[in-house]
Amino acid sequence: MRSFHFNNLDLNLLRVFDALIEERSVTRAGERLGLTQSAISHALSRLRYVLDDELFVRGAEGMQPTRRAAEIAPRLRQGLLQLQLALTPADFVPEQTARRFTITCGEYVGAVLIPTLVARLREAAPLAEVRIRPSNMGVAEALLAGRADLAIGSFRRVPEWFACEPLFEETRVWVVSDRHPAAWQELTLERLAALPHLIISATGEDEQAIAGYVVDHGLERLVMRSEVGLLQGALAARGLTRAVGLTTPHFLAALAVVSHSDMAAPLPRRLAVAFAVAYRLKLFEPPYTSPPFEIMALSHREHGSEPAILWLRDLVRQVAAEL
Repeated sequence: MRSFHFNNLDLNLLRVFDALIEERSVTRAGERLGLTQSAISHALSRLRYVLDDELFVRGAEGMQPTRRAAEIAPRLRQGLLQLQLALTPADFVPEQTARRFTITCGEYVGAVLIPTLVARLREAAPLAEVRIRPSNMGVAEALLAGRADLAIGSFRRVPEWFACEPLFEETRVWVVSDRHPAAWQELTLERLAALPHLIISATGEDEQAIAGYVVDHGLERLVMRSEVGLLQGALAARGLTRAVGLTTPHFLAALAVVSHSDMAAPLPRRLAVAFAVAYRLKLFEPPYTSPPFEIMALSHREHGSEPAILWLRDLVRQVAAEL
């Protein structure tokens, strides 16, 4: 095995490694760092030589890290983050920052909260960049490794190394097209059972969920978007069953389909209200017990003390309070 001398290592190569770990693409890593594909490939070749490992191999889903690269990645990210914190000025000036803010969230938060948040952030910090990571890429790992500044969603049993702040409560409504005859009748359990249902289900994660939650490094995250258990229990108590017409992982697809069909779908209230006019939807209260769920903001306790992240959390708090 080739001997390794840290003093001879170009630290810029580590930035390339970190970008490849996250992007899984030479092209996207180059775009992120402002380098050509050739420069990224050259840097990777140098890293392979220095570390005496292939590091990344091409696969069906892009550049996949080797076992050695996977071992290096979290420790390297922590080191880069500590270096960034050490060099960051104590005073954070939003108008002057060119910082990238990374937020992990799902489609619901992306549609309901993110548009206003980005508009406010663009006003206050016009040179900053915002990156949204889908929550199915791993919320806890992204926060722990410093790949995300903030995660917004519905969580429970939050490990002690995360700071958790409630933002707002959400409830669910059922929606149908306002051109459907059912839109002008009371929505009873019997009438709901008679309608074909559109179910919103996140492919893959739902199968791993227990009581609607998946476990990620001790963090429990809500992934079940439809109240299947509560609905089926209420129907069974009346001797009723339901028919599912469509299952989709996408909220916006659900809105469009309901608008042009005879199906009914359960949706988060704020999302349904926001798009009711555009998609010509009629909203109904669920004809069964439907408890609210809470939307929260998570940050790493150590990384979250950075002035820029404290500022971002305050901005999120302000926007959430107005929803």
